Amino acid sequence: MIRVLTAIVLLSILAIALWLPPIAFVVVLALFLALAWSEYAGLAAEAGATPLHGFGAPLSIACATSFAAPDPRAPIVVVGVTLLLSATLALAAGRQHPTLAVRRTIGTVGGICWLGVLPGFHVALRYEAQGIALIVLLFAAICSGDIAAYYGGSLFGRRPLAPNLSPNKTIEGTLFGLAGSSVGGAFVVHFWIDGATWPVGLAVGLLLGAVGQAGDLFESALKRAADAKDSSGILPGHGGILDRLDGLLFAGAMLYAAVYLGLL
Repeated sequence: MIRVLTAIVLLSILAIALWLPPIAFVVVLALFLALAWSEYAGLAAEAGATPLHGFGAPLSIACATSFAAPDPRAPIVVVGVTLLLSATLALAAGRQHPTLAVRRTIGTVGGICWLGVLPGFHVALRYEAQGIALIVLLFAAICSGDIAAYYGGSLFGRRPLAPNLSPNKTIEGTLFGLAGSSVGGAFVVHFWIDGATWPVGLAVGLLLGAVGQAGDLFESALKRAADAKDSSGILPGHGGILDRLDGLLFAGAMLYAAVYLGLL
């Protein structure tokens, strides 16, 4: 019951953010990214790649929010400068210990790419002409895939998918998840996206589901390296912010690529 209530609250926040002007979505996303960076910093530190604490969150938010700038060159400049600055600061922080410096730099730059650059594509999607529908498509594909994978894996799961990364995931659950993402994508595209047909939605949903599961495995690998079950306990019944964003982050970039290529 707690899990369902938490999901309702999160979906309500998303609905309000989408109903308001695009800047509201950017602000809400920035708040979630600040919390996500705190979780990431803790996990990365336990895994032996401690990132910058004080600068990591604002630099990530700067990258993500730069995608809302009217000038399309702004994200290129902001991301480039941010990555150079973060690498310089991380190297300086660990300058007395070369091994520590390299790990800190990788942890910081990698974290900003994950929690700064990838969320930027969500911002870019929101500012598209059909921005609201595209964000709904993204969430529908990933969330329906997660639900289908959970129940499909629980009922029919026999063969582990990647036991060293995520012991509970099965091949059967993964297949159910991909099917769920395809159906979710087809449904939203058919009723919400102008100029696209449901077979395109089916294909895009499948693609988003596959990339989203890759993002899920990436976060699972980070948690295994940190010997943690969840990224935090901030979301009752769901774990942490990263546990909810993992698949969405990867899939957002893929959806924007689909839009750029004219599939939607």
